[in-house]
Amino acid sequence: MYSAQLGTLGAQAYLSISGIPSIITEWSALVPLVAHLASYGENNRMIGELALEGYLSVGLFPKLGYLDGLRKLLQDGPDFMDRANVESTYKVWDVNWGSVFTRANGSAISILTEYALRKHRKPIQMPERVTLYPEPAPGSLSRANVAPLREVVNTPSFRRYQDLHVICMSRNNHTSSIRGTLLLLIFSRTGKILYHLVLLGLIVVFCLLGAFGTAAVVVTGLVSKLVCRTLRMKRPSGYLLNNEKHDACMLSAVHENAQTWYLYVGDRGVIDWMLNKTMLQTPSANRLQMAYFRVAHMLQLSVMTFVAAQKSVDGLCLLVLLASTYGFQYLFGGHKRARQWLEAEQVSIDARTFRFSGRTPMIGAVHALSQARNAEWMESLIAPCPRISAWLNGLDPSVNPMTRQDLGALSSSDRSWVLLNTQLATEAEKVIRRELQLGKAVESLNVKGSF
Repeated sequence: MYSAQLGTLGAQAYLSISGIPSIITEWSALVPLVAHLASYGENNRMIGELALEGYLSVGLFPKLGYLDGLRKLLQDGPDFMDRANVESTYKVWDVNWGSVFTRANGSAISILTEYALRKHRKPIQMPERVTLYPEPAPGSLSRANVAPLREVVNTPSFRRYQDLHVICMSRNNHTSSIRGTLLLLIFSRTGKILYHLVLLGLIVVFCLLGAFGTAAVVVTGLVSKLVCRTLRMKRPSGYLLNNEKHDACMLSAVHENAQTWYLYVGDRGVIDWMLNKTMLQTPSANRLQMAYFRVAHMLQLSVMTFVAAQKSVDGLCLLVLLASTYGFQYLFGGHKRARQWLEAEQVSIDARTFRFSGRTPMIGAVHALSQARNAEWMESLIAPCPRISAWLNGLDPSVNPMTRQDLGALSSSDRSWVLLNTQLATEAEKVIRRELQLGKAVESLNVKGSF
């Protein structure tokens, strides 16, 4: 017979807790199961986290499918990582070289981007008011001595706002902070030993309370951590080295018709490895290790359903353990992977968000910021045509767009379009350069190691 103290098994615990209402035990037993089923571990996210950490790691409450994902990674190796990268629809345009490819390393760059943008959510509005000139006299294209006709706003009847997140990455030395020093102590060898001793003590306490399901969760987590420590992951040769003599300028979005864009500029060695090269090598594993993660995946789900059926103190203990784990991660693990990687690799990251009135001025500003030898990189974004060619010529700082002969072959509306978008892109480039110069690189915390 079911009771709130003994649960559905009716087993008498060595230490009993009385007076718990049935609604509390039943509700607390369902919450961990629902939370587990609702938090599916995407392979793309898992590869990104492993790429930043550089080693295999498992928490006490891994997301649904995470353990089985580790088994697939060990079994399939590079093929699994390729499939995980395809799960991300983000494309990358290398502005300097013209190549287009899918992001590598799963969600690694997304984790760093989230960290960089955490304090820069408000976009900077780009200029929309420009100066137009009157049409030149027949046979003359020069407007050097012509006064401006009027100041206008970019097509009041139409707006296609585009948000451009500019992420600047550079090599820099970091200084530790108070919080970083505290985290360094927590994640030190002594801190890890103390952490595992606490978990062993919790297993004993949960067994004495009759919370066998909760104890099984902790045991599975500890064993998984030990198995992960037997698998060594290595960085590829030449990791984060730059094989070119210029900085990177890479534009990324989910597709060509996106409204949100990410521009990564700065140290090419860092950015090219993050977006284009694999940051980790799959460790070699034997069949026993791969079989363990398959069994652990099934055991994790079985334990969650067992606690939901058992209820009583078991469900309450699992809920308290889940809340404590999430609370600890929130206090000490927020953006932990990003901070840890930035500190370990001596990389600084800064970010700003800019809002454009249209896509053409945004692409023009990106092109003007880059060291692109030609405009081949944007052919999938803007179809080539005579007015686009004239517009690109106008973005060349060495040439006055008002005196170029190629404007004479355009219609009046196309010439106005070229002059308008040239000025918008030029002004936007100035704003971006000014903001990035004022920005201070975000210092990562001094965090090394992980539980």
